[in-house]
Amino acid sequence: MGAGAIPIVLTILLVVFAWRVVFSFNKDLVRARAWGELMRRALPFAAITAMAGSLPLVQGARGSWIPLVWVVGFAAVLVLANFLSMPNGERRASRAFRNEDYAAAAALYRKLAQKHSLARYWAFLGAALGAGEQPEESLEASTKAAELDAEYGLAYYNRALVLRRLGRKSRATKDLKKALESDLPRRFRKAANTLLEELSKR
Repeated sequence: MGAGAIPIVLTILLVVFAWRVVFSFNKDLVRARAWGELMRRALPFAAITAMAGSLPLVQGARGSWIPLVWVVGFAAVLVLANFLSMPNGERRASRAFRNEDYAAAAALYRKLAQKHSLARYWAFLGAALGAGEQPEESLEASTKAAELDAEYGLAYYNRALVLRRLGRKSRATKDLKKALESDLPRRFRKAANTLLEELSKR
């Protein structure tokens, strides 16, 4: 393999990895056949793909102004693609949740869920309501998420947290097991296993 082929191979590997990331983080959208939303989430990676595809052309233009324009242009495209990859309402809801303004987060997630009835929005609504001390409404939202997508593990995980606080240990245990059997993000799996161990000791 020549030295000139190495950047091309690395670029192809980067593109493959990027698109695998899109799929792994948005399996629920694939199951829901929400292709428009999936394409929106893929915008940054589509920009990376276009950038990678044009790289060989730029490599042949060394010593001119083209590489500089290419870098600046794609930097702007990546920033724009990243901004457009998430609905503004979801971005605001996520920010409100991180700031512990759970009432505002719940209101925003409710609007999103009513506009696009996706399991993720109902699950996020359930999390916001649960954190905002509205357990019954939280359970309803999480149950709605599970009904829309039986493989969406976050719905069961959120519901289990609320059930545990309400003292319904048997149902919480059942939901945690279901969450671990489903499509649950890796960062929640350790917490789910820890909670299961705690509940089994009581």
